[in-house]
Amino acid sequence: MSLSLQAQQITLSDGNYHLRIDLEPLRLELLKNNGDVLVPAHSESALLFNDYEASSAKIINSSLKEVLLEVAFANKEHAHVTIKFEAGVVLVAIDSQSNQLHKTSVRFGGMDYAFGLGDAGGWNKELNLIGEVEKSYDLINNGGSNRWMSSFALFPKNNFAGVLFTPGKKSVTLSKENYSLNVEGKGSSSFYFFVGDMYEIYGKYKVVREANGFEDVLPKSRLFELGWESWDALGWNTNEESIKNILSKFLEAGYPIRWAVTGSGFWDKGGTTTSFGKWGEKFPTPDVLRQWLHGKDISWMIGQRTNFIPSGGPYYPSTAKRDKNLKVDSFYGNELSDFGVEQGFFVKDKDGKTLQFTSSIFPIVPSYLLNGENLEAAEWYFNHYRKWDVDGIKEDTMMDLDSLTGIFNHPFKNISEGGGLVMARNGEFVAPGTLLRINDTSVGERNSRIPINYFQYAFSGFPNVYSDVAGVYNMHNLSQLQANISHAWLLSLTAGMAVGAYPETWPLKEKLTLKKAIDFHYSLGPYLYSAAMKSFQSGFPYTLTPLPLIYPEDSAVYDLKAYQWMIGESVLAAPKLSTDQRDHLVYLPKGIWFDFETGERYEGATYLTLTDFDLNKAPIYVGGNGVIVLRETEQEQYAHIYPVGQKAVSYVHYFGSDTVSSTIQVSDLGGDKPVLRDLNDQKEIPYQLDSKTGKVIFLLKEGRNYAITF
Repeated sequence: MSLSLQAQQITLSDGNYHLRIDLEPLRLELLKNNGDVLVPAHSESALLFNDYEASSAKIINSSLKEVLLEVAFANKEHAHVTIKFEAGVVLVAIDSQSNQLHKTSVRFGGMDYAFGLGDAGGWNKELNLIGEVEKSYDLINNGGSNRWMSSFALFPKNNFAGVLFTPGKKSVTLSKENYSLNVEGKGSSSFYFFVGDMYEIYGKYKVVREANGFEDVLPKSRLFELGWESWDALGWNTNEESIKNILSKFLEAGYPIRWAVTGSGFWDKGGTTTSFGKWGEKFPTPDVLRQWLHGKDISWMIGQRTNFIPSGGPYYPSTAKRDKNLKVDSFYGNELSDFGVEQGFFVKDKDGKTLQFTSSIFPIVPSYLLNGENLEAAEWYFNHYRKWDVDGIKEDTMMDLDSLTGIFNHPFKNISEGGGLVMARNGEFVAPGTLLRINDTSVGERNSRIPINYFQYAFSGFPNVYSDVAGVYNMHNLSQLQANISHAWLLSLTAGMAVGAYPETWPLKEKLTLKKAIDFHYSLGPYLYSAAMKSFQSGFPYTLTPLPLIYPEDSAVYDLKAYQWMIGESVLAAPKLSTDQRDHLVYLPKGIWFDFETGERYEGATYLTLTDFDLNKAPIYVGGNGVIVLRETEQEQYAHIYPVGQKAVSYVHYFGSDTVSSTIQVSDLGGDKPVLRDLNDQKEIPYQLDSKTGKVIFLLKEGRNYAITF
C-alpha cells in the first residue's frame, strides 16, 4: 500500500493497482501498475449530490489506506467523503451531513461491456447492458417481472465491478461514457468497487456482501434433481388424485422425479398460503399424500407467499379478473393478522402505520405484507410455515413494492436453514434458497429472455437458476415438438429442471429425445451440485459461468450469436436454442476440447459450424480442467478425466451434502500411459481407457481421494 500526494491529486495503491483521485473537480480513475488506464474517470466529476456536481475537494486527513475529504458541490452543499483502497476493494463512503431525502451518485467513465443487475438486467434485449444510448436501470420490485434485485455490475474487460447496498431507491446508469451508482435516501451512503481478476472480484464481493448482512444459503442437492410442477399441467385444479395420476405416468415412464411443487391450489376455499395448515377439500388427507410422495422418494413443495389478509372478512375482489382457472369469489380473513399488526411484524409507512397492498394476480384483495427485515417477524413466519408439514416451498409473492426489496431474504433463508427446500423468487443481493427463479417464461423465449436473465443472475453471483417446466404451456402443441425439446436441453444444462404436462400424444421418437435430455440432467446432477458447492464457498458462479468470466481477454466471447456457458470448470454448454436457421455456430475458446458424444478432438480458439443439428445429441464439449463426473445409477458415479494437457488441477466432488466428498488431483507428466492411484492407501487402481479420446473413466467412491497422471 502506498500514498502519493501532489498539489491537486492523490494516488492510493494496493500494490497491484492505483487509484488516482483528482481534487478539482473530484474524479476517480483506476490504473494498472504500468500506468495504463483500467477504469477511466468520469469526464465531469466522480460525485453527484442531488444532481449537482462535486466541484472541489479538500483533504482533511490521509493515510496509506484512505483519505478523508471535504467535498463541495455546485449547489454549495458540502459532504465528508472517505475513500479507502485496500486489497482490490475501493470504498467510497459519503456523509451528506443532511437529514433530508437526497440522491447521491458515484461515477466513473464509460466502458464497453457490463453485465449483472439481477432482474433489472434480465429484461434487457441484449446481454450487454451498455447500448448505443444511456440507460438507467431502476432496482425495484414490481411484483412481476422484477423481483430479485442486485446493484452488482461487472465489467470483465476492465477487471472491475461495483455494488451499492445502502437502503433507498437504487439505480445504475450505464453508457459508453458513464457508469453511475445512484441511491435516493437519508443519511450516509457507501459504494464498493472491486478490481482484479474475475475470481478475485467475486471472492471479495462475497466477503463484502456478507459483511453487509447478505449471507449465502448452503445449496441442497435435492433441488438439482428433476422436479415436477402442477401449474403447467393442472393450474388451480390441483387435488390429491390429479397429482397422483400425472406423477404416476412420469414415474412409470422412467422420469427420475425427486421433488414436486403442488402449486397454489391446495388451500381451503377462500384461504391463502398464510392460512397455515388449512388444506381444505382438495387435500382432505395431506398425510396420505405426503406418505405416497415420500414412498416414491419425492419431496413435497408448495407455493408460498408472505401476504396476510386482515382478520374478519369475507373480502371480495374489486375486479372480475382471475388468474387462469381460479374460481374463488372471496377470501376469508386471517386470524393471525391482528397479532402481526400488534407486534409490528408487517410493513409500515414512514409514520408507523401498517400498510396494505393488493396484488394484481393473487390474492386480489388488500393484504398486509410481512416485514422480513424484522428478524422476530421472520422467525414468527417460519414457525407458522411449519404447520404445513411439507418439505419445502416455491416462493411467489406478487406485490408492487417499488424500492422495498429487502423484506424477503430472512423469512425464506430461515426455511432453507431450517431444513426446507426453497425455490426463491423475491430477494435482494442473495438468493434465500437453493434455486433462484426468473419470472414466468415461454418456450419462445429460450433464445432471448431466458438465457439473458439466467446469465445476469450468474453475473450477479447467483448461478443456480430456474425458470419453468420443460415445454411450459406448449407440451400439447404437436407443431412445436422441436422447440419443446430445445427448451428441455436448455433446462437440462442448468441447476433447475422440472416437467409439468405429460407428453401423452407425442410420437415415440420425440418422446425418446425429450427423455434423453431429462436423463442427461439426471446424469449431470451431482456435477452441477458440486459446482454449486464451489460457488457457495468462493462466490464465483461455477454452476453457470458466462464465457466472459473465464476468458475475459478473448474478444470473441462478448458478441457470440448463440448462448454458451461453462458448467463447472470443464463442461462447455452449447445448446441450439434458435430454430430460425439450419446451421448452429459453436465457439470453442482457447484450449483442447472434446465433443462429449462423438469424442472428436478440437483445438481452440475456433468456430464450429454444425449443419443439421441433432437434438438427440447432448450439446456439450469437455475441456478446461478436463474433469467431469457423471451418475449412472443411484449408487454409481463415474469420473471422466480427459487429456486436455492441463497443468495440475484439483477437483472436489460432493456426494449430496457438504460433508461427504472426494478429491481428484490431475497432472500431465507426459508418461506412456495414465496412472491412477487411490491416495487413501497409495495403491494403483484399475480404470477404463477410452480408445478415441484417451480419457480415463473410473468409479468414484465416497470419501476416497485420487491422483491421476497422464
